[in-house]
Amino acid sequence: MLGYGFQPWLASLGSTPKGEIGVKKLTTMARQFRDDENGAAMVEYTILLGIITIAVIASVITVGGWVSGRWSSLASTLP
Repeated sequence: MLGYGFQPWLASLGSTPKGEIGVKKLTTMARQFRDDENGAAMVEYTILLGIITIAVIASVITVGGWVSGRWSSLASTLP
């Protein structure tokens, strides 16, 4: 009686084969990942942070160009 054949003494002990335990662990882990929303929220906040960062950089570049033009204009009008 080798392998996972019919083994009534295991059934009476309540023992399960190693492969079945592995599948149960894998199923439990998959269910936890599916139900866990922390990872999804972190991705959403990271994307939002990236969009805000791009908007701030674009604003600084635009305002910087405008300020530079004003300073040049002011410098050329002063004697």
